[in-house]
Amino acid sequence: MVDGDGVIELPNDEAHHLRDVLRLGSGAEVQVFDGRGHEWAGLVEVVSRAGARVRLGQALTPVPEPDVAVTLAVGVLTGDQFDEVVRDATMLGVTRIVPMATDHVTVPKRARGPQSLDRWRRIAIASVKQCGRAVVPDIAPVASFAEVLGGSPARKVMCVEPAIAGALAIAAAGSKAPAVTLLIGPEGGWSSGEVAEAARAGATLVHLGPRTLRAERAPVVALSALWTLWGW
Repeated sequence: MVDGDGVIELPNDEAHHLRDVLRLGSGAEVQVFDGRGHEWAGLVEVVSRAGARVRLGQALTPVPEPDVAVTLAVGVLTGDQFDEVVRDATMLGVTRIVPMATDHVTVPKRARGPQSLDRWRRIAIASVKQCGRAVVPDIAPVASFAEVLGGSPARKVMCVEPAIAGALAIAAAGSKAPAVTLLIGPEGGWSSGEVAEAARAGATLVHLGPRTLRAERAPVVALSALWTLWGW
């Protein structure tokens, strides 16, 4: 929250990071962002165990966002693999991340709980700070495959096995859409029913080459290829 003098009280996590990780004190110059695309120069005024306060200075021009709003929907992965997906997808500029329940994955109870959602949001914020982005992507609760297909009018691009899809370049045919939902399956892949349902819904089916990729790496490959094809 910004007071009348242009001074903000940092959230507890950020105050801890400034004080105990960066080890910055009063008078240090920092950059402050609000997670919605705004960024400022700042000057640390107070640092203590109780918190930290920063005086906002000149507004800065943040790194521009992509001109295609990409929602990344990924089948829930085991262990901490989904943490890696959130970190890397944030760095690569997605607008929204949706953990997805699919036919070939059993979503653990903890993945549906608020603790997992809070952790993924913290990971996204940490990734934003590391890469210099000023926008924190929205992290949605776990959704079903059907909810993802029907939940938005955005163009759908679904990564599938090479035997049932064309090259990724197909996804870039014609003009760029303002919004795209990129669907990537879990470690067990898609069921035949899911592929058929996506095709009926008008999704573009693409593949990422002849090799089998690790599930947590597939989003990085797909996003990198799409941004290259779309000229971003």
